[in-house]
Amino acid sequence: MTAARADLVGLIDAERSRLIEFLQGFVRIDTSNPPGDTRAGADYIMRFLDAAGVPYRVVAPQIDKPNLLGSFDGAASGRHLVLNGHIDVFPAGDRTRWTRDPWSGEIVDGAVWGRGTVDMKCGTTASIFTYVWLHRLRDRLRGRLTLTVVSDEETGGCWGTGYLLEHHADEVLGDCVLNGEPSSPYTVRFGEKAMLWLIFRVRTPGAHGAYPHLSRSATKIAAHLVADLETLETLTPRVPDAVARAMGEPAVRAAIERGLGAGATEVVSRLTVNIGVLQGGVKVNMLPGEAVVEADVRLPVGLPRVDVTAAVERILARYPEVTVEQGKSQNFDATWSDPTHDMVAILQANAESALGFRPAAIVTLGGTDCRFWRARGVPAYVYGCSPDRMGAPDERVPIDEVLHVARVHALSAFDYLA
Repeated sequence: MTAARADLVGLIDAERSRLIEFLQGFVRIDTSNPPGDTRAGADYIMRFLDAAGVPYRVVAPQIDKPNLLGSFDGAASGRHLVLNGHIDVFPAGDRTRWTRDPWSGEIVDGAVWGRGTVDMKCGTTASIFTYVWLHRLRDRLRGRLTLTVVSDEETGGCWGTGYLLEHHADEVLGDCVLNGEPSSPYTVRFGEKAMLWLIFRVRTPGAHGAYPHLSRSATKIAAHLVADLETLETLTPRVPDAVARAMGEPAVRAAIERGLGAGATEVVSRLTVNIGVLQGGVKVNMLPGEAVVEADVRLPVGLPRVDVTAAVERILARYPEVTVEQGKSQNFDATWSDPTHDMVAILQANAESALGFRPAAIVTLGGTDCRFWRARGVPAYVYGCSPDRMGAPDERVPIDEVLHVARVHALSAFDYLA
């Protein structure tokens, strides 16, 4: 181990308590999206960065959704690594379903509890501390390290990462991206399914409930539509050879099942349809004249968006009362980066040295901002905590995973640049 790397290990070990305290304070700030006002969360991070004396600036195309962008150079020229995390989190939902206050940041049973601990304040904390730690060692690095801490990830990213890449590409494009979204310690994510959010609106004349001969029911139409939308799941992807080889190993399939839950391997490889919103009707004895169906369609690698939208159009040809529009999802196909890239091997080696097993490189289920970089040809990889309880009541992240993810990120960023 070089002296510089040993110094980094010393920093990581010395600041374990400080990192957990930072995460607790971060979780105590409600950054739900919607509504998406992340200013208090950004202020909290800025105070930490100011105290650390590291460079950054605020980029806020929407005043209530600030993004933080910082960069520094090493002592010599080299590669440009970008760290990416987000401030906003899912809403807490019904608080009566929580054992503890979702904004408490309490430590119970060896875990930090609260909304957003898993998705992704743990990973964002890892990015922030990696940036601060490596800034202290910048005279022993080559290349450039950039930190992007964004808002608006949970609702599509157009005012967050999407905005930065559109308007500040010269600063944030980089040669490689490291992201701390939940992946589980058992996997490194080199690709992900695409999101296609569709809003279907059903409109009929409506009528009194006793007079069904005067109008078709918008809610009944919606129910039939939902059943037909499920037929999209039979569409067959054409998986690229490199992805098929990486995902076909038995050890990889086992890692997916262990990290993402039983049945995940099958779900990764096919299209899925989730009916996230179903609304209709005003009163029990009124025949509904309007209904709304919002579908979250996840596209696997090898199934282009254009094929799916064509299938949707064929379904809608049977429903003259229905119109469709796209939600806030971006126009991406499923994205993936080279599973044999240097960063994959670096992450695997650092995780293996700590855990005793080598995480598998996989394509995974949930979407991340990595898609914005991959769409521009920049390799982007995810290594984060386990997705257990993500987006659910009693969300929490084990402290040992928090510390492990931060350690792997810091050492991997150092190895990539040193």
